[in-house]
Order: sequence, then C-alpha cells, then structure tokens
Amino acid sequence: MHLLIFEDNLTLNFHPITLTRPVFDLMLGTKTLLNAILDEVKPEHYSLLVSEYLSPITKRRHANADVNPEKVEGDVVFINSLLRLDNQELKKLLMKENHFVAFSNNSLAIAKVGSKLAREVLIPPGSMAKTFSNKFKGYADEFKLDDSFLIRYPWHLIELNPEAIIKQSSNLKRISDLGENCIVLGPNSGLIVEEGVEIEGPVFFDTRNGPIHICSKAKILPFSRIKGPSYIGKDSIISSAIVEESTIGDSVKIGGQVDRSIFAGYSNKAHEGFIGHSYIGEWVNIGAITTNSDLKNTYGTVKMMIRGERIDSGMIKVGSFIADNVKTSIGTFIYTGKRIGVASQVHGYVFEDVPSFTIYAKSMGYRLFEVNLESAIDTQKRMMERRGVEQTKEDVDLLRKVFEMSIEERYRAGVIKGDFSF
Repeated sequence: MHLLIFEDNLTLNFHPITLTRPVFDLMLGTKTLLNAILDEVKPEHYSLLVSEYLSPITKRRHANADVNPEKVEGDVVFINSLLRLDNQELKKLLMKENHFVAFSNNSLAIAKVGSKLAREVLIPPGSMAKTFSNKFKGYADEFKLDDSFLIRYPWHLIELNPEAIIKQSSNLKRISDLGENCIVLGPNSGLIVEEGVEIEGPVFFDTRNGPIHICSKAKILPFSRIKGPSYIGKDSIISSAIVEESTIGDSVKIGGQVDRSIFAGYSNKAHEGFIGHSYIGEWVNIGAITTNSDLKNTYGTVKMMIRGERIDSGMIKVGSFIADNVKTSIGTFIYTGKRIGVASQVHGYVFEDVPSFTIYAKSMGYRLFEVNLESAIDTQKRMMERRGVEQTKEDVDLLRKVFEMSIEERYRAGVIKGDFSF
C-alpha cells in the first residue's frame, strides 16, 4: 500500500503563509502537519502531491519522499494534508481492507483506491484543480465526514495548537530536577527538557494547564516565564520573555510576550512587544516594540478576508498571519486579523492586509511601494548567513516565482514601483 499526502484548494485559505511552502509544512503543536500524519500512519513508502511551483523546494526539504509522482502501483491511500487524524472514526477507516472514499464538505479527506484511479488523478502532476475531489466521487463505499475533520482556516491552527502540544507530548520522557533558581507552578512531570538545554534562573514554569517541552540546545534566560502547553524548538532562545501556550520553532529568538501563537523556524522577536494568537513564518524579523492586536474593542468575533471573501472566524481572539521573510520596523502596530505577505516590510500602523513584496507605511503618509526583488533575495541570503544556513537555488527561485505570482495582488492594492525612503 502506498501513502500519498496531497494539498488541494483548501491550501489557498492559508495564503500568504502557504505561498512559500505546502500546507503540510505548517507547524501545529510540536511538529509539522506532515510529520503528525507520518507519525500516526507510519507508512513504509509515501509520496507528496503539491503545486508544481513548490515541487523543487519540496524535493529539497523532503529528500526521502517522492514528490508529484507520475506512476503508482497497487492500492494508494490519499490523505488530505489538513486532515485531523486524532479521531477513532478515521482510524477505523484506515484499517479497512476494501476501497473507499471519504469527503468533508465536498473536499476529499481520505481515500483508499486502486492504482488505475490513482494514476488518473495524478495527471497532470502537482495539479490543484477544482475537479480534484470530483474524480473520487461515485464510489459505492463513500463516507461523509463533518467539517471538523479538516483544518479549514488559518485561525484553526491557533485554536488547535495547545491541544496538539498536549497530545504530542504525552509519551515523552519527563524530568524532575531543574537545578537551582527555577520555580515550577504545577507538576514537575509536565516538564520535558532534552539534552543540552541551558536554563539560567530564576525562571518560572507553569505546567498546571499542560506540558512544557524544551528541545535540545535551547536557552532559557533569566526572568523568563513559560506557561504550558508550550513547545520550545532546538537552538531557540527565550530571552527574559513571557511565553504562554505557544509553539516556538527551531532557532527562534523570543523576547517580550508571546501568547497562543506559532513561530516557524529561524524567525526573530528578540525585543519587547506583544504577539498574540498569531502564526509567524520563517525568516521573519519582528522589530522592537512591534505589537499586534488579537482582540477587537467590541469583543466581537474576528472576520478575515479569505480568497476575496470576508469570513467570520467565530473566535473572539485572532491575531496576525505573517508570511516568510517579512520585516517589521521598530514600533509597528498590527490590527486584528491581518495578513502580511511574503517578503513585505511594514512600518507604523498596519490596518489592512499587506500584499507580498510590499513596503507598507500608510499611517506615515506614504504610498505602497514594491519591494525590489533582488533586494529581497539579498536580504534573505544575509539573514540565512547569520544563522549559518546557505541560501540555495531553490530558495531564490521560489522568491522569484512568488514575486511573479503576486503581481496582480499588488496591482489591485495600488502598489507602485520606485525607490522608497523615509
């Protein structure tokens, strides 16, 4: 049996944070969506189906997978990247010997089919056509699942994150001795501290609501407070900060306050300021005092623009969704539920969504300017070098492709070309 993990049109709901990666590479809890699926299913072989422009970067990041396969043999199990496998009904489906398909509100969630249908679906490779799910319809053994089986919108990542940390940490080894000058509110058994972690007390750990998992070679500096459920990735630094119910990826620097948020790897928020109920991509630099709002003055539910439609999240607290390579300047303030596109640079008050590759300083009296593509590439290279990471051809090609893909978005927003300066 062959496992094929695919992304379909639902990934568009997560733009701009999925413009530079397949949706299965988003973080949830202590791992990516892909790794959560692989840990649950434990396949011998698996393939990944992604948009064609993401194929090169995906092949580099997932060297063990077959990306956008053109041929498959035998039975194939298709799993939507956004499927929530923490459900007994789905586990029973996975154990079925017969072929079946299962839909969640017209989106294919999971299917087990023969190689003939699988080959038909995989032509052309990397397609996210609207007809993708329709090709699976008509099976005699067809199941209907409710909406909750798929993660449909970006705010669902924030909503589900604490629960995911708890479940993914349940079988990990705990510690009982932190050394001196550390205070634990709640059970010590809720602390998971890997080899090589440096903790300089005094540090406060609160495990009353869930575990705290600190990965190898992370540093927790004095006067930090970490409230579980939280995850701190390897080589990350918590610098006299408050971290509450959040995921901090690998090689991330955190200062100030972070609440109910997810930081992907290699991003910086080294200074004072507040980030709440937000998803922050890779290679993002959050300037000093940058703060986002995650609560409306009316205490009403937050609405966001998703694929041109204003969608009610149904949640009172929703923050920002910031794509890869974004830079915020000192003293930036981001309004509730706003999205900031790839490689954009934002200043002052951000009260609307920002297109990719845009210099945004409207509150300071400036028009929107386009970020110079070559400058964005050079900036990424410099930031990577500071972390000992080499910029690859795939990284550069991806930036060029996303720049091209987002031209119309910038045009509609009134972004102009030219040299920007204060």
